[in-house]
Amino acid sequence: MSQLKIRLRTLMAIVAALTLLVCAVPVSGFTASGSEQTTEEALETVSSYPYTTKTKVKVNLRASRSTRSTLLKKIPADAEITVNAVKGSWAEVQYKKYSGYVKTDYIVLKEVKKVKPTPTPTPIVTLSPEEDAGGYIILQKGAEGAEVRSLQEALIELGFLTGSADGKFGASTEKAVIAFQQKNDYPATGIMDANIQAFLYSGQPKNSAGTKTSIRTLSPVKEVSMKKGNKGEAVTELQQKLIDLGYLKGTPTGTYDTNTIGAVRSFQKKNGLTSNGTADAVTRELIMSGTALGAKDTPTPTVAITPSPTPTMQVPAESLRNGSKGDDVKLLQKRLKDLKYYKGSVDGKMGKGTVNALKEFQKAHGLKDDGVAGEATYAILFTDNALKKGTTPTPQPTTIPTPVPEAATATPDTSASWPTMRKNDSGTNVAQLQEALIQLGYLSGKADGNYGDKTVSAVKAFQKANGLTADGTAGEQTQRALYGGNAKAANVKTTATPKPGATAAPATNTSGTLKIGSTGSDVKTLQQKLIELGYLKGSADGVFGKQTASAVKAYQKASNLTADGVAGSQTLSSLSSVAASNNAAASNKTTATTQKTTVTPSAAKVQYANWYEKVKSVARNYPYATVYDFATGISWQVHIFSLGAHADYEPVTANDTARMEKVFGGNTWNPRAVWVIFSDGSIYIGSTHSMPHEVQHVRDNNFAGHSCLHFPRTQEQVNSIGPYATKHQETIDAGWAATQKMK
Repeated sequence: MSQLKIRLRTLMAIVAALTLLVCAVPVSGFTASGSEQTTEEALETVSSYPYTTKTKVKVNLRASRSTRSTLLKKIPADAEITVNAVKGSWAEVQYKKYSGYVKTDYIVLKEVKKVKPTPTPTPIVTLSPEEDAGGYIILQKGAEGAEVRSLQEALIELGFLTGSADGKFGASTEKAVIAFQQKNDYPATGIMDANIQAFLYSGQPKNSAGTKTSIRTLSPVKEVSMKKGNKGEAVTELQQKLIDLGYLKGTPTGTYDTNTIGAVRSFQKKNGLTSNGTADAVTRELIMSGTALGAKDTPTPTVAITPSPTPTMQVPAESLRNGSKGDDVKLLQKRLKDLKYYKGSVDGKMGKGTVNALKEFQKAHGLKDDGVAGEATYAILFTDNALKKGTTPTPQPTTIPTPVPEAATATPDTSASWPTMRKNDSGTNVAQLQEALIQLGYLSGKADGNYGDKTVSAVKAFQKANGLTADGTAGEQTQRALYGGNAKAANVKTTATPKPGATAAPATNTSGTLKIGSTGSDVKTLQQKLIELGYLKGSADGVFGKQTASAVKAYQKASNLTADGVAGSQTLSSLSSVAASNNAAASNKTTATTQKTTVTPSAAKVQYANWYEKVKSVARNYPYATVYDFATGISWQVHIFSLGAHADYEPVTANDTARMEKVFGGNTWNPRAVWVIFSDGSIYIGSTHSMPHEVQHVRDNNFAGHSCLHFPRTQEQVNSIGPYATKHQETIDAGWAATQKMK
């Protein structure tokens, strides 16, 4: 019996020990609060901090790694948090606007394991921090001017071009550009788009011998700083101005040398600028302005301060939004504070206070009040046009009765794609308007950019012919009609269809060559053939405009002819000899330059492919593409110019912009799923929006900026970018599901 008691006591002791052990060690099926939890699984792997995760249970957010530290916030169960770092049993996290520390036991941890990224098949050029593709215009055969001269000087320096830089983009320059592109692994198009130019001037391009080098030829972009060794026409002009002002002796050398640096330093010191000898954008502008102080001038003391001066600080280089940090945010905060919209501290952190102040400023100035500081906001914020809080602009008198569809407003909205133009206005928008009116036959002469009586009369005539209020003011409705692709030309009659066999109006050209500005039966025959072959949409109106020129270029390139958009004897002969039945394929695939699509693409051919692993290299090799909205059947042509976490693009023509805006109902950030068709025939699911923003290269497409194309990415890649990428990924996945149902 005693042995039995001993055994029972021993057994009881073991049970008690096991009970203590169970109490001491958390059971995997329960949390500290007693709520049920699934059996622990293998940790999800991510490549780096920060990463997004969730809380397991309600957990305390502490000010430091201690349960005795200040309690900042109680985070509810299943709440989304961002983990910035893990040390021991504590995780540094962000929950909404709160930052602090939580115990790792109560959150879903992920294993941080650095993964070597999969290289893209064709590496994308990385530009220097000083310069991006922002200020360049597209250069191709037929272009002239200072930009072409700089390009030629650069190509001569690299050994791709011989002779002198004459500023005319001819056959020899095109040949040199193609050689440069081939040597530097770009598509050999002969066209220098903005991205390639930025690489040429600020990257390390290979010369004709294949050696990477940094060129001395100065970029034609005025915002680029001149530094020692730079050479070019702009340097010569700057030196001459410094000589005129008495800061430099001798004659211009065309090279930014030591003497020039010394002269710039003296100029900067005399004119109140930072004396560093670098001719940045501010220094260059002041030197060339004609209002700067000369070497022997005496500064006049300033006795008055304007209420809202143009800031001397630098305008932020990039767009800023909630969560942005750094010196650019400080510039934004300081300017908003000067204008009484912002009352917080200038700390370089863009939080709720800065965003709300920015929204208030945007709303007061007729801008989209989204709290995102971009190019349109900067265009007002950092100028004398910026209004202090509580002030209103002086209204401009108007004789237009109310209501009217295109009434003017007191404060112009610089973010709009359709700025209202009226008599006595001037600038590039007016010139573009005049060019369109000239092409349609409502205006004669040249587009001089001045909105005078002739332009007013032409606009009235166009409005009357197209069923609009004939007030001579070019507002949104008028411009949409003018650039929309269905505008009626001045010589197109809507009555009395000609009888079969009737003779059409004679062509205006007598040389046998058809080009922009030509009209008549020959043009109509050309257009009919292009429509038949799938290169041109719409009707044959007998007016050779930009759409017809683009279609001619597309046909020429597909037929291995010189793609200049001019229908000469060779092009006309080729068109006449080609039967429509033998070229039906032209309507089933995209063409190299304008990528026209005339039939519905097959859903069966659409691919779901990762942006980094596949689509990015395709976009690099085929930068011209068609965006097809499969929900409406409407497509538009785009030029892709930048490749980062997504693709930046611009509509090719004003008609493309009009088609895109028709799909979206205007300009919006809300994404739509689309099919993107590249000129190699491949089709990929993607998403895009229609809001123009920041960088713009194409000046005549009625789109004041660029838009973005997003393609599939992994969840980790999406998380590393942020909520904006998440929204596009969700749109893509929904679009892919819809595409599968169409097969």
